[in-house]
Amino acid sequence: MSSMRAVLERREKAALMQVEKVRAEFERARAALAEAEEVLNHRVIGLEQYLEALDEQDAPAVAETSGLAAAEAPAEEPVPMAGPPRKVTRCEEGVPVEVLGPDYRRITVALDEAGGDALTARPG
Repeated sequence: MSSMRAVLERREKAALMQVEKVRAEFERARAALAEAEEVLNHRVIGLEQYLEALDEQDAPAVAETSGLAAAEAPAEEPVPMAGPPRKVTRCEEGVPVEVLGPDYRRITVALDEAGGDALTARPG
């Protein structure tokens, strides 16, 4: 018959092996997370650079169509591309356009320029 000490030592050894196994899995998951975050950061930076390049490319065309020289064109406020979620005022009847987020303002301007009824949207 096994002694109580031997039983407890086997249990301790089994628990230690389980801890080491889970610790190794955790380290692999941590490394995979760090790699995924690095890829995400590169994608965010790449998208920001792409959008900045598009803005620079479109800026002369916008200034020409509006009749303003490039130096006279109004500066657009920068749009943050990544960050924590934030509360955005919904576009509802009676809400002034100035309190809406930059994307809502752009959509509102596009709808106004299209004649209002040419494009419609409805909440999902």
